[in-house]
Amino acid sequence: MKTLIESYDASDVAEGFALAYEQVADIAAMLDAIQYKQERTIEYLAKVYNVPESVFKEMIRLFRITESMIQDSMAFSKEQEDSYKSLDEEMAS
Repeated sequence: MKTLIESYDASDVAEGFALAYEQVADIAAMLDAIQYKQERTIEYLAKVYNVPESVFKEMIRLFRITESMIQDSMAFSKEQEDSYKSLDEEMAS
């Protein structure tokens, strides 16, 4: 029985980071939509029921933290993708 040994190069790793970037970008878009809906809900509750925005302070803080984590992840994935693409191009020449 032959054993199949697959090998991977820098372009394969770059593709993995590109996919990770795209997936996190999709999550960012969904978070933006959720955050928009949350902002409209806060406005509605303030207008109709006189609920102060401060009630939602912790949720707003969590959105900001999550946005920061998403941006960091996207930046890391893009940097790694570019780095491995560059490495692949160097090895090809």
